[in-house]
Amino acid sequence: MGNEEGIIDTKGIDLNYRCNNVKESIVYINLIGPPLSLIFLIFGIIKMFTARKNKTFLTKLILIIFFSEVFQSISKLLQLVKYAFDDERDNKKDIVFDNARGIICQIQIVLAIASDFCSLFSTLLITLRCLDVIKNKKKFFNTGNNELIFIILEISISIILSIMFLLIDRSVVVGGNNNSYRYDVRDRCTYWCWLEHYSSIGLVCTYIIILSAICYFAFNNYCYLRNRYNRLMSEFDLNEESNEITALGVQSQSGETKDPKDKKFFNRTNEESKRIRDLQLMKIKCLVYPLITIIYWIFNATYRLVDDIIMMGYDYGDDPNESGDREERELKGNEALHFTVQFFLVVYILLSAIRGILYGFAFMAFEEKIFFNIYKKCCRSCLDQKNLGPGDENEDLTRKSTEMAENSYVEREDEDDGSYKKNMNTEMENRDDDDN
Repeated sequence: MGNEEGIIDTKGIDLNYRCNNVKESIVYINLIGPPLSLIFLIFGIIKMFTARKNKTFLTKLILIIFFSEVFQSISKLLQLVKYAFDDERDNKKDIVFDNARGIICQIQIVLAIASDFCSLFSTLLITLRCLDVIKNKKKFFNTGNNELIFIILEISISIILSIMFLLIDRSVVVGGNNNSYRYDVRDRCTYWCWLEHYSSIGLVCTYIIILSAICYFAFNNYCYLRNRYNRLMSEFDLNEESNEITALGVQSQSGETKDPKDKKFFNRTNEESKRIRDLQLMKIKCLVYPLITIIYWIFNATYRLVDDIIMMGYDYGDDPNESGDREERELKGNEALHFTVQFFLVVYILLSAIRGILYGFAFMAFEEKIFFNIYKKCCRSCLDQKNLGPGDENEDLTRKSTEMAENSYVEREDEDDGSYKKNMNTEMENRDDDDN
């Protein structure tokens, strides 16, 4: 029973020339990365559940992302279960697609796809929620049962789509009796299972559509906050150039030297400093999570599309050995291509293995008080040095406004509706008509 070589599975690696030199590294990455991600995500989930009794819509969406990434890690860790069952990969006579390892492979596929969709849909909803709060102030998701409806829809659609793509995959592979791409051999280079190439291309195109929507709305969020910040700075007659301190005083943009004691220039009220600090933090928060998500998924989608298009010529046929022979002929004589294929495979595996950690850090921005104010501490020096004058009075103002900055728009959801509207109206009261 099981695999005599243990979980460090390098059996038949010579037939898989695309990963023959890196298979052992891939195995170790997958033995280390997913457990670390799982521990990190569970820690985040526990912190969010214990820190807040009343969960805001954003907190619920972040919890859904964390849970979906937990299932992503579990889908990879299921690989270890396979080695408790007979290895039938060398059986080329009886094509059995649904042996024990094949069934686990299909479970891995469904969990991974459902996790992908759930994380992407939740990220899109967070982006729409931010746009609704900081720009429109309509609180659409707080109307009636909209919040519950959208949460149920995203989870249901994610599960339905994952099952649908598995059924499409089965119709292509099982229906065509494709022995070389049966389920129990799909982990030969990745150490987890994935769709066959045609199904994978269709799935990645669906991911790209959702990612495009995230990019569009995230860009709108950031542009609005940037324009609002610039307008606010103009309103206070401050900018980076006019804040340059010299030995003689402070030199303005026009070259005029101003006295540091000029109250119009430096002595802003706490409310004014708070508004500046809030917008700075909002810009950072609305930039961090979409950037990490977008960069990861652009690389992921690009790699998958290129790999599927190139490798589908190798992976289909009745005899898996013929596929290995074709790979060797193409890659053995071209060391540069061979290295490139294996290098990007390892990068793809590494990012996939630690994805839970990447998502965790990205979305901690919205719950930073729970996670020790990580973003505020990382950005403190940047925020403290900008747009503040010298002297003890302004140092005290810096400290006070830093404390006030914790009340960003995501935390204002905890306030009652009347107080929320009052605060948001104060924040956005100077919007021009072209902002609408």
